[in-house]
Amino acid sequence: MSLKCLWELQELDLAIGVLVEKLEENPFHLEAREAAGNLEQIEQELNRAEQALREQQKKLRRGELDLETITAEHGELHQRLYSGETKNVKELEQMEVKLRSVKQKQLTLEDNLLGLMESMEKQEELIGDLAGRKDVAAAEMQKRQQLLDEELARLGGQLKKLEERRGLLVEQIEPKRLQLYRNISERYQGRGVARVINDICQGCRVFISSAQRGFLYDPQAVVYCENCGRLLVRFAGEESLPGPVE
Repeated sequence: MSLKCLWELQELDLAIGVLVEKLEENPFHLEAREAAGNLEQIEQELNRAEQALREQQKKLRRGELDLETITAEHGELHQRLYSGETKNVKELEQMEVKLRSVKQKQLTLEDNLLGLMESMEKQEELIGDLAGRKDVAAAEMQKRQQLLDEELARLGGQLKKLEERRGLLVEQIEPKRLQLYRNISERYQGRGVARVINDICQGCRVFISSAQRGFLYDPQAVVYCENCGRLLVRFAGEESLPGPVE
């Protein structure tokens, strides 16, 4: 099997590496994560706002019960004070003082409840705003996730085709040549096979020696660049290239 197959295998491996990197570090990943993070933040704000409203509602119910109790107490004191049943002056004075105190509590509680209801109205407006923002953020996240899924599917399809081509090519390469390729690829970060064009090693851009040139015409010869150490491969016509790897 010609060493040209090793160069083709290298081109496939490099293309596969590029696709794998695109799959793992695709910018759509970041956009989808940012959209999801924005949605999560809004959901947390909305949950806090809804919890705060529930606490206010509980406080309002307790306050309304307290107001009913105080109002009833005020009504009883007012009835006793002005019904004429009590004749003792000192007792009447005490009842009058207590009536004023209860009335003041009633007024204060009414003011507090009014302020609480106004606060609840603002809280409900905030919840409505956050709910609207949540819907927008959810739609944006769905859009970003769909774009990501489509991009990953597209790249995944390309990767599958390249891997199928690689598998067919590997079956045609002798085990010893395949091991040679693996060893030299590891030494040169995946670029251990270099083409020779116009007597120049395309790995280091240095002219090869005249002695090496003769060996390059033998498709079975194993020739290394004397300068960079890469495995050299020469195509017929030197400047001709095989079809591009998709």
